[in-house]
Amino acid sequence: MKIRAKLLVSHGFVALVVGCICVLILIGLQATDDSRHSFERSYESLREINELNSDANRLSEQIAELFTVGLEGRDEVTEAYDHLIVQLDVLHTALEADLAEAAPEDRESAQAMLDWITELHTEVESLGAAGMEIFDLLSKGQREVAQSLYARRVEDDLDTSIGTLIDEAIRRNARSVNAEIDAWNELTERQRLLAISIFVTAALVAVGTALLLDKQVSRPLADLSAAADNLASGHGEIALDTRRSDELGDLAERFQEMVQRISEQQASLRAARDSLAEQVSERTESLSQRTEQLEAANARLRELDSSRTQFLADISHELRTPLTVMRGQAEVALRNPNPSSELLQAAMQAMVRKTGQLGQLVDDLLFLARSEAGAIQVIPSPTMLQETLAEVTMDARSLRAADGIRIALHQPEDPVMVDADPARLHQAVMIILDNAIRHAPRDSVVSIDLKRSDDMAYLSISDMGEGFHEADIPHVFDRFYRGRNSRGAGGKGSGLGLAIAYWIVSRHHGRISIGQAENGTNGARVDVILPLLTETEGTDRHA
Repeated sequence: MKIRAKLLVSHGFVALVVGCICVLILIGLQATDDSRHSFERSYESLREINELNSDANRLSEQIAELFTVGLEGRDEVTEAYDHLIVQLDVLHTALEADLAEAAPEDRESAQAMLDWITELHTEVESLGAAGMEIFDLLSKGQREVAQSLYARRVEDDLDTSIGTLIDEAIRRNARSVNAEIDAWNELTERQRLLAISIFVTAALVAVGTALLLDKQVSRPLADLSAAADNLASGHGEIALDTRRSDELGDLAERFQEMVQRISEQQASLRAARDSLAEQVSERTESLSQRTEQLEAANARLRELDSSRTQFLADISHELRTPLTVMRGQAEVALRNPNPSSELLQAAMQAMVRKTGQLGQLVDDLLFLARSEAGAIQVIPSPTMLQETLAEVTMDARSLRAADGIRIALHQPEDPVMVDADPARLHQAVMIILDNAIRHAPRDSVVSIDLKRSDDMAYLSISDMGEGFHEADIPHVFDRFYRGRNSRGAGGKGSGLGLAIAYWIVSRHHGRISIGQAENGTNGARVDVILPLLTETEGTDRHA
């Protein structure tokens, strides 16, 4: 049998079972609905009886109140009587309609209820007549006769008869309600058994259908899927059942033929792939090496081009000013046909000063160029900072003599040792001290403070000058930058000193920063922080 026919048969069987289940559910729902309607009718009858009992008691109470409120209570008696009569008439009409439409088994109870309503109607009319008679006696002033009539007719006869009728009706309806409750419970139990039976039947049908589909469809498809996965991953083959007479048997046979052809093609492709992979690997490795070389060369060229452009722009700007001054001095001396020796000497001194500045500028430029090219070596060795500061202080005598500037050196007595290149460190400190002296006012003090804390050495050089302008702080270590408060605008300073000091300190694994002097002025302060030489490093260096 084909898979299509198997599926149609299984689906048809499932549809038949589902149809039967639906019919049983509808039958159960109809029985539940009928039982609910019966229970509602019984409950409604019991509620109406209770209302009638309440209204009858109210009429009796209104008649009794005639003895206390007098003739004014007639309207309340009439209103209670009319309301009770209307209720009885409405209930009588409804029962007549129900009796006409009731089933044969329900006619007896409906007729008994109708008879009860008729008899109660008669008793209520008698109660109303007694009330009117009592009202007439009270209006004539015959109170004792009215009380005797009330005790005999209302309290003894009518209340007893009406109460008996209502009690009997309540008992009858209570029995009916109890019977409906028993029927409801029995119906509920049947529906519970029906639901369990339906669930068991549906479960058995579902399990049977699932087992059938698993055996006829799912397992063969799973075998085909596993065979396809193994074929794709190259883990081997799975033997498929080609003896089936359905579509899956045909598919398994064709799959086996396809596997055979693919195996043959894979063998040839594998050989070609190995050869191609070897060639691609060789060429990829060669291309990767060439790419890395080209990227490195390109980055170096961009860096050199940027440095060259910036260098040409900066050096052109810095060389123009001293050359212009030298040319101006020479032209002034040449314009005079008979220059005096004093004039010539002044011109020559100005030219010598500018020549010295040009020389210093060329030295600084050469240092920066060599540092960027990696041609300057920093050879560290154990260095005592007190010795370096002593040499710097002696070299700075010529710088401070002209303006009467004094240098105050504060340093600890214990040696402060760092691992540094003495010459380069001397150069950096000298640049900072020279910068402080050039910006210090006449007859002021430039302070040099050396301290140590933990594993770091702290060197501060401060002056009493104008200090750094807030806008200059981010750029003080840039090449050729001169701040707004710089005295170099008149020809001193090239803007390269702090850039050189920054390079030297960073090569010693230190930090350099600027701030405000702590001597009570607005002067500038340059802080240099260097790592101290540890005992282990000193021992290794001596070894």
